[in-house]
Amino acid sequence: MLGMEWRKNRIAIGAMVFFVLLGLTAWAVESRNRQPRSSGEIPKIELDKDAISGLEITRPGDEPVVLSKVDDAWRLIKPVDAAADQNNVDSALNRLAELTITRVVATKPENYARLQVDDESAVRIVVKAGDETLSELMVGKYGDGMTMLRVDERHEVFGASGSLRYAFDRELRAWRDRKVVSVEAPEVQSIRFESPKGTFAFKRDGDAWAAIEGKKALGNFDPKQVTSSLSTVARLIASDFAAQDISEARAGLTEPRATVSLTLAEDPDPIVLELGASTEQGDELYLRRKGNPTVYVVSHYLAERLQPDAAAFRTPAEAPPPPPAMPGGPAIGGQQQPQLPPEVMEQLRQQIQAQQQQR
Repeated sequence: MLGMEWRKNRIAIGAMVFFVLLGLTAWAVESRNRQPRSSGEIPKIELDKDAISGLEITRPGDEPVVLSKVDDAWRLIKPVDAAADQNNVDSALNRLAELTITRVVATKPENYARLQVDDESAVRIVVKAGDETLSELMVGKYGDGMTMLRVDERHEVFGASGSLRYAFDRELRAWRDRKVVSVEAPEVQSIRFESPKGTFAFKRDGDAWAAIEGKKALGNFDPKQVTSSLSTVARLIASDFAAQDISEARAGLTEPRATVSLTLAEDPDPIVLELGASTEQGDELYLRRKGNPTVYVVSHYLAERLQPDAAAFRTPAEAPPPPPAMPGGPAIGGQQQPQLPPEVMEQLRQQIQAQQQQR
């Protein structure tokens, strides 16, 4: 009886299985058709450096940085309005002008995260000429001599020759002009340092310097040391910027701890730098150029250079002569070296032997 029932239902079960398999096959084909397909065409991107007038750069997790060309100079527009670092902008523009795509690396979105061209990992770059968008790039990881890249609306991941990301994956401070002072040292006619370490002023005397304040403390004055200090001040570059809402009092600029003043040959108004308090972290200090509302941050090394003591302007002490050679010492570098006493040599030998036994 059971055998008859099985034979009777076998055809129905087989038909059901057939239709299930047919449905799965149709679904698979439809799913495959829905996957974006690569045209195999490698896009050719031609970006004229001189035609580019705007860049919008968004790093993962950061707000967009907007740069714009204003009167032949680049300026940071967002998130703050400030002069841009021309060198870093030029570096970015050069990489765009040299951009060459060499191959298709991947065609499926499943590969985006691995290649760091997904929305969470990529550096997004929008290149503009006026109001026109010239190109939109999603820049990913670098490997095998290529930078992974998505271009405009294309779904493929392409490989662009060379390293591209480093020129755009920068913190906000790297896009701002961090030059505090940028003058030619020969143009400076006088320089004055004032701090708790003393007040020292110098005036150019031909190619050298003459001390006009602090003479008594200077002692063995060396004009070359003024030139060395001036080289730091004349090309002073900050490491960062203070927060926009920092108060003058918190920055220690209501009563600066030190000031440096420069006068130039054809400018009666001196350049005055004011050194303030330490930052919250304590490893840097605040600095302001008088008359400029921007508050900079400088390293402790630069801060020390801005508040020298008298010893900084004296002739450096000469190195002491080498000790006289002792008879019997081995010759090194053409000079006879001192011979260690036998008891010291024996102690060293025993220490070396003990260390070797411990190994």
